Amino acid sequence: MTYDKKQNKNKTAAFLGIFLAATLTSATPTLAASESAEARVYIRQPVTMTKTADLVFGDFATGTTDSVFRLDPHSGQLSQRNGNAQSLGGTKSLASIEVIGTAMMRVQLSTSQRSIMIQRDGGTEVMRIDRFRFDRRRKTLNADGEQSFDIGGQLRVGANQKAGTYRGSFDISVDYF
Repeated sequence: MTYDKKQNKNKTAAFLGIFLAATLTSATPTLAASESAEARVYIRQPVTMTKTADLVFGDFATGTTDSVFRLDPHSGQLSQRNGNAQSLGGTKSLASIEVIGTAMMRVQLSTSQRSIMIQRDGGTEVMRIDRFRFDRRRKTLNADGEQSFDIGGQLRVGANQKAGTYRGSFDISVDYF
């Protein structure tokens, strides 16, 4: 066996590196301080919604042209945008949603549906409701954690629309933000 100075030097350096690493990691500090911190989380009450009123446009007499009526979410007033169908009055109401959650939290309502088709009871005829509008999309829940939202929309009555009661539904979502 021959003696290799370079190989022996590398082994010595490796041993010293391991020795120093072991010495430094096992050393205990002579001066130490400690402090504790608190961890917290606040779980918010889940938000819930309750429908308190349906969206009802009232009674109409059909016309000979397509007609559009809008139920304003701020005033509850029905206005005719175009066409010659006639509003005959009857019960009108904005859709209304009661939101309950954590007091003073901001919430936002939305609908993923741009329009819905409502169908005549006992028939296949349809009309379209679109342009759903909220009195306000975002609101702050009051001190009791409650707030209500009103929702209007736009009804499209077809020319010579068949008489009857038309129904459909739309979905509303609420989120904290």
